[in-house]
Amino acid sequence: MPELVSQQPPPPDYYAANLRCLLTEVRERCGSLLRADEAGFIDACLAASVPAQRLLARLLSRRGPWLRTDALRYPEVEDSGEALEQLCRAGLVARNPVAPADALLNLFTRAELAALFPGVAGRTKPDWITACVARYADAAIRGRLSEAAGWICVRSWRAYSVCRLLYFGDDRQDLSAFVVRDLGILRYEPYELSPRTRPFDCRSQVDGYLRLRGLAALCAELPSMPELAPRLLGRLWAEAGSRAEQRLRDKVLLRLGHWHERRGELDAALQCYGRARSHPGRERRARLLRRLGDETGVAELLAEVAAAPWNAEEEDFARRFGGGRFAGGGFAGAARRPPAKRRGPFELPVTVIRGAPVPAEAPEAHGARLLAANVGRGWHLENRFPLGLAGLLFWDEIYAPVKGAFTNAFQLGPRDLFWPDFAPARRELLDARVASLQAPGAVKTRLRAVRAAKAGIANPLVHWHALTPELLQILGACVPEAALLRLAVHTVEHLHRLRTGFPDLLMIYGRGAYEFVEVKGPSDQLQPAQRTWLRVLRELGLPARVLKFES
Repeated sequence: MPELVSQQPPPPDYYAANLRCLLTEVRERCGSLLRADEAGFIDACLAASVPAQRLLARLLSRRGPWLRTDALRYPEVEDSGEALEQLCRAGLVARNPVAPADALLNLFTRAELAALFPGVAGRTKPDWITACVARYADAAIRGRLSEAAGWICVRSWRAYSVCRLLYFGDDRQDLSAFVVRDLGILRYEPYELSPRTRPFDCRSQVDGYLRLRGLAALCAELPSMPELAPRLLGRLWAEAGSRAEQRLRDKVLLRLGHWHERRGELDAALQCYGRARSHPGRERRARLLRRLGDETGVAELLAEVAAAPWNAEEEDFARRFGGGRFAGGGFAGAARRPPAKRRGPFELPVTVIRGAPVPAEAPEAHGARLLAANVGRGWHLENRFPLGLAGLLFWDEIYAPVKGAFTNAFQLGPRDLFWPDFAPARRELLDARVASLQAPGAVKTRLRAVRAAKAGIANPLVHWHALTPELLQILGACVPEAALLRLAVHTVEHLHRLRTGFPDLLMIYGRGAYEFVEVKGPSDQLQPAQRTWLRVLRELGLPARVLKFES
């Protein structure tokens, strides 16, 4: 692994080596998913000379596919002209091809454009380009620009995008992930990578994902091109072919539904929201159905939410929107999620402190200081506490080689960590871990052991500065292991719903004496996720309350 030193240039072959690594692994793990042109792109890249590979790696890191030739100067490429010629002969790059005029104009500065086209005016650069394209023919614009500088087109841009998608599992990451790792900014947990962990099972899933990315881009054009809306909805009608595709499809459907709703096109909005499988699809449907006077439809939809809420916000919405009929995880007559413990109707425990002014310090710090005035200690941890508990106790299960969970070496955690089916996909592993943690002292021992063995490794659930060895020692001495295990199990089972909203403070007053406290200033109100967590803690039999300051 190349070593990078901050503020120093990387080794000459660094970027090219990273590109070769990405392409080689895609060919080995996902070769059967590649089209002929994509496989040819990989072969051409790996067969190119080292200088050509170095230049191509730099080009692919730029915003393309159109680039100016006079901007292709890199210290590790001694003869960029010859390297560029090699890339052109290999069909990876084209020199001065016919290109859209607006794309080429974007490559030049405002000063350069003003000199080349002195009669054009515009308040912003996009306005100026629009005016220029309206005034001059594309051929005339290209001719005048070519007098100032040439350009290239990275013809392999689309093939590289597919390779990047297959390597990373999404299109948000790029070769900069190598830099983050090699600088030591992040340490990753080792996990299995093999053909069975690749993100897509077949080519149709790859094409479906790419198609949805294109539809997402078209959604941004709706304000100026509303005629796209029915075509977009038609293309979104087919069911998704994978979990990743479903999530992307939901984002497009929700965006399109919101656009229709703002225009008052409620039937089209209901269609979009009804096809989505994530929040706030059902919430928006319920609100629209009530606007339309369909209370039967509202009741049926709220019962569906009661049976299986998608997240805490949706659960809280259903409780409030249903007029109080949502009780303990279900409406009357609806399927229920079995509660861990029932202690009668839920009543929000609130301690109000009136009259005493809240000092300049944060309300949470002030609350912890007051509660610990006589005996005890307080920690302002919020969501870092339940997530950290789950992350430490179920570390091995989180990084288990579940199909599709890990697709590249630069993941902080599995791709499905916050998906609704995260726990079901690992049911046997989680059940076995919970059984092993039932033994006396097992929870305390595992928390300390994992904390010592994994400290510093990036895990999206664990904040190392929050769950310190000292805190774990105090937890082991003062908080019942059964209580910690119940909280950790509930958290890992519902990561998609309970990522936010946990009470601000963990207060420990002595052996067996502890509580979780949500602190609110005079103008603060409980958020949906906070109400849900307080209700969950009550059901789990864990002490929790709200400390409210009022002026």
